[in-house]
Amino acid sequence: MTITETQLLSRIRRIVTNRGGVLLGIGDDAAVLGIPSPVIAAHDMVVEDVHFRWSTSEPEDVGHKALAVNLSDLAAMGAAPVAALVGLGLPAGTTPDVVERIYRGMERLAGAHGCTIAGGDISRSAVTVVSVSVLGGLDGVESAVRRDGARPGDLVSVTGALGASAAGLALLEDAALTRPAETENLVAAHRRPIPQVGLGRRLAAHGVHAMLDCSDGLVQDAGRLAEASGAEVLIDLDLVPIAPGVARVADQLGVDPAMFASGGGEDYAL
Repeated sequence: MTITETQLLSRIRRIVTNRGGVLLGIGDDAAVLGIPSPVIAAHDMVVEDVHFRWSTSEPEDVGHKALAVNLSDLAAMGAAPVAALVGLGLPAGTTPDVVERIYRGMERLAGAHGCTIAGGDISRSAVTVVSVSVLGGLDGVESAVRRDGARPGDLVSVTGALGASAAGLALLEDAALTRPAETENLVAAHRRPIPQVGLGRRLAAHGVHAMLDCSDGLVQDAGRLAEASGAEVLIDLDLVPIAPGVARVADQLGVDPAMFASGGGEDYAL
C-alpha cells in the first residue's frame, strides 16, 4: 500500500492527544510548550536488531519501549514529563498499520504519564529506528536530582527487584528454556518496561542526594554514580533484590542469578 507522508501524519494525529503543557502539538513547523523553567530534556533511541527484534516484539512493544526509556531518564531527575518528539526511521515496505501500532504503544504510555507526543519526523531508513526526545518540568520539586550528589554515609537503594528484563530476553531468544510461572512478567519487563516517574518525583521531593535509572545494569550504573560524585560505592550483592522467576532462568543458563540482577540491564528501576 502506497501512502504519502502527509497522509501518514494525518493518521498519527488521530492517535495522539494534546495534554497539559502542550499548547500546540503535531501539525505545524514546531510544537508550542508551556513548560515553566527549568526544562528537563532527555533523548534516547531504540534500533531494530540492537534494542529489539521483530521476531520477538510487536509494534506496540517497540513504541512503548522507545518512550519508556526516555521517561525513565526524566524519572531519575525527579521531573514530570510534558512532551515527546519522535523521529521515526522506516525501511521500505513498512505498512501504515505498523506505524500506527508503534504510535499506539507510545500514546498509551504517554497518556498514563500526562505526556503529549507533540511532533517529530519520519524518514526512510535501512532498519526501523524510533528516536525520542522528551521534555519535562520540575513542577513542585525544588531542583533536579543529579547523579553527582552522593555523600559519604549515604545508603544506596534500588526501587524494585532486578534481573527481570535480562531473564525475559533470554526466554524470548531461547525456546529450549523451561518456562517458569513468572514467564509473562519477565517477558513484559523486557518488552514494555515501566518508567518510575511518580516514584522518582516523590524521591526528589523527599531530598534524595543522587539518583539515576538502572538502564545498563546495577554495577555499571552505580559506577557512574560513584565517578560523578567522587565517592566510593559499596554493593552487597547478597542484598540485591532479584525478581521472581529470574533464578530459574539463570540456573538453566548456568549463570548466577545475582549476575542477572546486577549486570543484566534494562530494568529501569531507580
